[in-house]
Amino acid sequence: MPATQVAVFHLDEASAMPLYMQLVNAIKVDIAAGKMRPGDAVPSERTLVDMLKIARGTVRKALQQLLEEGVITRNQGSGTFIAPHVRQSLPLLESFSEMAVASGGKAQSELVGYLRRESVSEERRALKLAEDNSEVVELTRLRKINGIAVSLQTAILPAPLLDKISELDESLYLHLEKKGSPVLRAIQRFSAVPVDSKLAYYLNIGEHEPLLLVTRTGFTHEDKPVEYTRTWCLNDYYDFTVELHRKEP
Repeated sequence: MPATQVAVFHLDEASAMPLYMQLVNAIKVDIAAGKMRPGDAVPSERTLVDMLKIARGTVRKALQQLLEEGVITRNQGSGTFIAPHVRQSLPLLESFSEMAVASGGKAQSELVGYLRRESVSEERRALKLAEDNSEVVELTRLRKINGIAVSLQTAILPAPLLDKISELDESLYLHLEKKGSPVLRAIQRFSAVPVDSKLAYYLNIGEHEPLLLVTRTGFTHEDKPVEYTRTWCLNDYYDFTVELHRKEP
């Protein structure tokens, strides 16, 4: 967000609400209205102080509040940005690209690994592969929204569904549709896992911090499994919502 747009933040010194909370709410309102999007730079403390004529401590407190709520994120050496928020209302089945668009951002992927190999027993069970030497493709990507890394994902597919990495565009689900094997339903499991050195490196976080691991098996026509995917999600950026109903008497 260009610094010149900061003037749209209107703070009222006569209000009973503290100025730092007014600034917090003003930034949230602009995000909700689409004026500030995931990945947009947040004006610096100095810029906000100069343009809003408020104390640096007030600005710092507001930004700290937004940081603690996960509304903004800080990258060492590059500044402060609006954080992406990946929301999924279960049981709605969405691809990462679709969730990114719904959050107001654009999905991006950085290829970390691509390997064609023999399957292991866990993958054969998940994908219902009959032979011990069945080949799979292992695809690992760093998933981003507007340039901000939010998760690391490893997808295991039956080898015939991805002959060459050059076949794959941004969306794996769109690729599977083109192959005639669209994901029509999926089973997801959620668990908390500690960060290892690989995850810490790619997600730029400390080791042993908790992550949300989402394990998904996707099925196509005739209930045939076509994907076995594990996604390690940064907790600050993901929100899974489940609507519950009481059983009728």
